[in-house]
Amino acid sequence: MSSRSLSDVLRQRRHMDRYLGELSTLMARAVQPDELGSREQAVEMRVAAQGFLGQSSAWCEIKFADRSSEHFAKFLKRLTDANSSSIYVWTPHTIDCGTFLAPSLDVIKFDFPFAINDDGILSFVTSDLQDRLVLDFSRTFAGQEVMRVETQGPGWARIIY
Repeated sequence: MSSRSLSDVLRQRRHMDRYLGELSTLMARAVQPDELGSREQAVEMRVAAQGFLGQSSAWCEIKFADRSSEHFAKFLKRLTDANSSSIYVWTPHTIDCGTFLAPSLDVIKFDFPFAINDDGILSFVTSDLQDRLVLDFSRTFAGQEVMRVETQGPGWARIIY
């Protein structure tokens, strides 16, 4: 049994409400702490996900508002068709608070607000750790809200927005 350091416990306490809020927004329902995996599991998965660094990927930049479009919905459908595994939802607070597993990509609400988190990044990793969708959103120098959409892995890298 591993013991958690005081700093780990404090980081979890500090970020838990914000993290549950992010997940609740993405799931369109209240996510509870007992639905989260352990912090240790999150660390193990982060190490396993390092395999994405050497894999092929595809990306494009779109308007942030386009995540609510029919075109984006069809893109997500193609991803789900290519790998229908359940999905780990990753935000900047996952490593401190624990993993969250959604039944599939199609239950996630992608009409989330631009300010869902301060880092402007969300990642969705299939439970088989084969494919990943990264959404990296920011403002251009002109103030336009944009989002980089990146697919990685054998099933998803070939699917272009």
